[in-house]
Amino acid sequence: MRFLVCLDGSPRSLDVLPHAVRLANAVGSEVVLTRVLDDRVDAAGVITPDLESAVKQVEAAWQTDMDQRLAATGAPGRAVIVRREWSKELADAITALASAEDAAVIALSSRGSGALRHAILGSVAMGVISRSPVPVMATGTRVEAPAAGRGGYHLVITSDGSPDARSVFAGLRPLLDAGHVRVTLLEIAVPRQGENETAARWRATEDLSALTSRLPAGVEAAVEVRVVPPGAGIDTAILAAVGDVGADAVAMATHGHSARRHLVAGSTALGVLGLAEIPVILVKSRAVD
Repeated sequence: MRFLVCLDGSPRSLDVLPHAVRLANAVGSEVVLTRVLDDRVDAAGVITPDLESAVKQVEAAWQTDMDQRLAATGAPGRAVIVRREWSKELADAITALASAEDAAVIALSSRGSGALRHAILGSVAMGVISRSPVPVMATGTRVEAPAAGRGGYHLVITSDGSPDARSVFAGLRPLLDAGHVRVTLLEIAVPRQGENETAARWRATEDLSALTSRLPAGVEAAVEVRVVPPGAGIDTAILAAVGDVGADAVAMATHGHSARRHLVAGSTALGVLGLAEIPVILVKSRAVD
């Protein structure tokens, strides 16, 4: 099993690396650190007799830097540079490498700050999420470094009771099969018309209890329900619960299909990513029973 961790040369892109390494170590995965080289952009300022010589010079410098960064984490793996094909997007290069490496996760940092706009992810991250057949671990602008010396790995998986939300379990299965990740299933329940808080809590608890059967055997699992009034912020309620249970990451299914609109992730997912101090693992929603 491999984790594909994407860098772009910016300091922010490094934010995801310690989080990806922490989860990779927990599940016994190796890390493939990668960066996409665009010949005419990344080698433009290098003075050499020809473009190919400039590209090779950039590749050598990047390879040295990435090898050193990976070695500093102590994680097993390697660093790989891929070149962007003409007329292809950067996201195409990333997802193609993920397929070639049989990656279980793609990890990257977001670039923007708008909680309800696709800018929170940036166009490359948006493209990766829309194309990726595997979960995408994303870190927002408020993410903090993992606490040193913290044992185990605790993942919160959210559900809103919809069929789309159930698709998260199939995507996460490779990570959970190892049996080294503790799970809390979380639902933020909003009382329906004529339903009081107690009834809403009971309904959501029953929904979550039924979902435990979708977890691999042997996974330590708990159920957490928070009830909020209609119109309350679901994203802030999720983050409050995540903080209370001490999660290392929160996973949720995407709700949408457009690569050009925030619906590719869903407004709640983007709101969580914009405010979270931990990574958000997005799993593309798909039809499930």
